Amino acid sequence: MVNMDELRKKHKEINKASGGTSDFLAKFFMMDEGTSVVRILPGGDPEEQFYAETAIHRIEENGSWKNYHCPRVKGGDCPICDFYFRLWKTDSEANHNLARSIKARKRYYANVVDRRDGKVKILSVGMKLFGKILDCFFDEDYGDITDTEKGWDFKVVKDTIGQFPNYDKSSPKPKQTAAGTDSEIATWMDELHDIHGLVQLPTYDDMKKVVMNLAGDAPTTKDSTPSESNNSEDEDYLSHLKNIDS
Repeated sequence: MVNMDELRKKHKEINKASGGTSDFLAKFFMMDEGTSVVRILPGGDPEEQFYAETAIHRIEENGSWKNYHCPRVKGGDCPICDFYFRLWKTDSEANHNLARSIKARKRYYANVVDRRDGKVKILSVGMKLFGKILDCFFDEDYGDITDTEKGWDFKVVKDTIGQFPNYDKSSPKPKQTAAGTDSEIATWMDELHDIHGLVQLPTYDDMKKVVMNLAGDAPTTKDSTPSESNNSEDEDYLSHLKNIDS
């Protein structure tokens, strides 16, 4: 009988050795400092949203970082979130710092045409930048910016303020245009990435193991009132995607 667990381990080992992480990152749109332009594409299925939503816990394990998609986004139970709230119910600053570091942060994926090279890539953004994209749909001067015939290109403007990137200047371009020629659009729509498939939820037991490891260095003391995390929802997420799964 084939041992699937062992095969999965070997598959990850081989992919990592052969540059699997680099191949994975090549699918993503990398934001340069300054202004980059993309065309956000519609979903491949008329009944499918143009974006996929997730929330990610970034956990440090054995000197490297691993991402865990939070089951709460899909209505499931999340042991890491439960642990996060327990940490805030203590008066320990160390616990509060740990809570900040493991907090699930929203991510949104969309297929875009990278205007720098004309290739279809995955745009991965936080809540603030995604909110600016959604604003376009409800702005009377714009509308459905993903319309391949009558939509708008979108300018992603990245400024670094302190340790976090800032995207407040991002906006759709003022001129309404077709995304490309009929042939280009057909090709791009055939090359859409499976953004919904990126959201691979871990098992409950796996997440419990993560919590057990985290809890080893987290003392519990009397209750206190939680405070707001100072970490940015739009931190430079892709810079952390090394030696991790999606």
